[in-house]
Amino acid sequence: MAAGAALALTLAGCKSDPTDPLEAVAPNAVWEVVEIAGKPVPKDIEVTLTHPEAGLIAGRSGCNHYNGRISEQDGRVRIGELAGTRMACPGPVMAVEQAFRSAIARVDAVEIRDDRLELMAGGKPMVIATP
Repeated sequence: MAAGAALALTLAGCKSDPTDPLEAVAPNAVWEVVEIAGKPVPKDIEVTLTHPEAGLIAGRSGCNHYNGRISEQDGRVRIGELAGTRMACPGPVMAVEQAFRSAIARVDAVEIRDDRLELMAGGKPMVIATP
């Protein structure tokens, strides 16, 4: 019986169920994206990220609003395809939006450091946001 209990504890430690990588982020707190793939977001373009509920992200991607699923499984973060509005905006705004969508699609980890939320890919910050 003790061996069975030990096996059950071992299997429970090998978590393969998806978890919420943003559980430490306050629900509905708005984070302003200040950098995308190493480039600063222009002050006149609004890119935000919120965490309205477990497993969901949403915000503004420059021109449009977006939402999508976020999960973590086996230590790797996955952001599903983003849904959103489809308005057209001036070229520079659309370029920032495209950069954001491209960067967020590659995210595989989330780190919260001091007052920064960092969405990482291969150990490099792809999206950096501040509260």
